[in-house]
Amino acid sequence: MKVIKLTPQNTLITEGPFRYSRNPLYLGGNLFIFLGAVLVVGSPSCIVFTFIELVLTNVMISREEKQLERTFGRGWLDYKKRVRRWI
Repeated sequence: MKVIKLTPQNTLITEGPFRYSRNPLYLGGNLFIFLGAVLVVGSPSCIVFTFIELVLTNVMISREEKQLERTFGRGWLDYKKRVRRWI
């Protein structure tokens, strides 16, 4: 199973980490890195950057979910009911 593919997907992936989170790549790749930076740097200003990043990522995810609904229809809506956006 390839996670990153440069051609348009015609299959909705719901297995592996996508069974627990609709956005495991954003969750691990962005949020945890920013929160890790807060712990490593120890600066309260990093918490602000983490919050800003979370808001911007959420906006991007909302746009992507609209596209997924157009592409996969009922399959996406069923998956969206079963699996949370983050955790």
